[in-house]
Amino acid sequence: MTRKIIFIVLICMLALRGFSQKSKLTFGFCYKPIFPSNFFRTGPINFSNNEINYEIIQRSGFSAGAIVRKTINKSFSIETGILFTKRNYDLSIQDTSFIDKSDFKIIGYEIPVSALVFIQLGKQLYMSTALGGSIDIFPSDISTYDPKDHYYLTYSARTNKVNAGIVANLGAEYRTKKSGTIYLGFNYHRSFSSIYTTAIEYYPERNFNILPTSKAKTTLQGDYFTIDLRYYFHDEVKKKSYLQD
Repeated sequence: MTRKIIFIVLICMLALRGFSQKSKLTFGFCYKPIFPSNFFRTGPINFSNNEINYEIIQRSGFSAGAIVRKTINKSFSIETGILFTKRNYDLSIQDTSFIDKSDFKIIGYEIPVSALVFIQLGKQLYMSTALGGSIDIFPSDISTYDPKDHYYLTYSARTNKVNAGIVANLGAEYRTKKSGTIYLGFNYHRSFSSIYTTAIEYYPERNFNILPTSKAKTTLQGDYFTIDLRYYFHDEVKKKSYLQD
């Protein structure tokens, strides 16, 4: 895991070194609603202990932040940024007589670095594909303790404070002459390892001073699939380089 993080850091350093060259940078921002999917390892997690059934379901969340692009030429760019990511989860416990439910969220920060390749489809319309890495930072562990409303305690511990993963994009962008660039695409983030381990203790009598009836734990993956919405501010230098009258 340490080697993977070092590899991603080196990619970031090389990208930032490239940003220091003469060509001008383009700044923008993005918003990415997160959608759970069994295909992308974000489907429901079911597990049990002592005949008590547990289920964790990842709900919709989002990732948003600032991005910076360096245009190398008409067909190739390098991009990085810093993103705030919120993952939402529903947790349920089923005993023989009832079901108890609650929810929790995981907050993280991402520093992605990607190489983008463009294919021109029209005078101002470009299709792009991107591949790169991401450094993922998780600021804290998470605990749930509400004896008045629930029959269980949960604690989610970070696998690592700093994780790493790969990111891939596919989309299209419209480069206006004066109003910036609008991008619409799809993004997939895949973590190299699980991001959290969630432990649950079940107390059917709601007495947290005695031993729990059931203890169970599972790991949470950091993967997600999103629709990728971006806007890049207008850059006069960039306009001259890839918009032809």
